[in-house]
Amino acid sequence: MPPTAELVHDRSLGELLNHRDVVLEGRPAPQRIARVVLADMLGEARADDAKLVASELIANAIKHAGGAVLIRIEVYELGSALGVVDRDPDTEALPASPSNSSTKSTAVAMSGRGLFLVHNLSSTWSVEQTENGKIVIAVLTPAGSR
Repeated sequence: MPPTAELVHDRSLGELLNHRDVVLEGRPAPQRIARVVLADMLGEARADDAKLVASELIANAIKHAGGAVLIRIEVYELGSALGVVDRDPDTEALPASPSNSSTKSTAVAMSGRGLFLVHNLSSTWSVEQTENGKIVIAVLTPAGSR
């Protein structure tokens, strides 16, 4: 899988049709805000996977990075890209290949399933450092393109 930045910057998703940055910092119910904006931008029928991915990325930012600062939503001809920004610069904390189980074969992990969902619903995802933290980006394309 190509890194997210390459996929978006090499224009393989087509032309950028719509873009919105939504500030989440200090706002109540940031996941709900993201879901409402995604439904508005993508249409309710196309937004299900994007809403789940955004909710998981925001939940991770809240739990592990002190909160989500904003969500960047970009809609392209052939898919969409979601980026959740937080203030924690640690990009090493995110596993390259998240799983849905603990190290014991008979147990299921109590946490860590969020990135497993992101990994499986996205065509690709990555984390990049920013000037004041990091952004976790997920690219979603139609099911046949994964």
